[in-house]
Amino acid sequence: MGLPRPGPLFGGILKHVIESGSVAFAEDEGHMTSRFVPSTSRTAQDAMASLLLIMAALAASGCANKVFPRPMSETVRPEISDLSALILPGGVELSWTAPEGVKVTEKGSSHRFLILKAPVKWESRNCPDCPVENQSEVQQIDPAAPQPARKVGDKLLWEDTAVSRNQAYRYQIVIQDRKDRPQSQSNPVIAKVVPGPGRPTSFEVAPQPQGIMLQWRAAKKDLQGKPLQGELQYVIERRTGGGEWERITSTPVRANNFMDKAVASQNSYDYRITPFIQFEGALIMGESVVSARTKAPSAVPPPPPRTVWMIPSQGGIEVHWTESEGVVGGYHVYRKEGKEITRLTAGPVDRGPFIDRAVKKNAVYSYAVSAVNPQAQEQEGLLSRWVEIRSLQFD
Repeated sequence: MGLPRPGPLFGGILKHVIESGSVAFAEDEGHMTSRFVPSTSRTAQDAMASLLLIMAALAASGCANKVFPRPMSETVRPEISDLSALILPGGVELSWTAPEGVKVTEKGSSHRFLILKAPVKWESRNCPDCPVENQSEVQQIDPAAPQPARKVGDKLLWEDTAVSRNQAYRYQIVIQDRKDRPQSQSNPVIAKVVPGPGRPTSFEVAPQPQGIMLQWRAAKKDLQGKPLQGELQYVIERRTGGGEWERITSTPVRANNFMDKAVASQNSYDYRITPFIQFEGALIMGESVVSARTKAPSAVPPPPPRTVWMIPSQGGIEVHWTESEGVVGGYHVYRKEGKEITRLTAGPVDRGPFIDRAVKKNAVYSYAVSAVNPQAQEQEGLLSRWVEIRSLQFD
């Protein structure tokens, strides 16, 4: 009779029976086999009875059909962990990343987003995890047709206009399945609705040899005519023609002027500046102001490529980039290792990719690309954003 190898649960009984001389064991092709040896010992007979019961149970369980174990489900439970609130002049804008696991097909969405809202006492405005009263369902959003929400990149944005100034509100999103059963809850966020800064005045935009200069006067008070409750800062955006607004500063601007050097020769641009303050960690936006359309000077260096990316290749790293806006006379490629920056191109190259063969194994590098104008002096523009990569080469 074939048996699996003995485990610790009945190893003691087997040992006792073996020592009594009641059963002889041998191993055959990885399994234990047994042969009964008669014994007149009472102890051996009792031990044999116990062993036979275990063997019978094992044999009975072994009669079932052998099947492979089912793999654990790979279904991802969608969760929102980055819910945030932005205070606008007319309401509260909620923003969150569309979570992994939410599928949109021709038949609709696999999940819904249910937005919960509750008023918060002003003295409890810094406690998002405190219990709330009078929580209500204010909006259900279907990712397949998210209106009144809107999608920007991988983000969903929804604005709540039913708010009052100098009040606080707690928001949370429940992810539901198709039968409106709750699956998970987002992080809670509290919106502190205080008035934002007033609109900037005397906004002027003028071309200069280095680019386009923006200047304005800051508002002294908030939208209710009261002193500002935080440091005044600005978001600066730009668009070409009828395109989308694009933020052109990686960090907020604190001054009342800004030089935009990343413009293309002879191209026309619109600019928008939006003031804001930070109040207890919350961003409070003011009213924006838009400039008149302005043309860039003809001799300005071209802007850098918008996107740079790298691909490991045999014997080096390929550096790729998108073409810069406007007329370009070529590109320069730069590499950064630690704090050391090296220009890799002796002269401008017409297009990418550029292969950097002077790389070391398992070293971390960053790359950036600039563009030059087609004039004889090959005036060079700004560098693109640095992009990092690890050189994975093997002998």
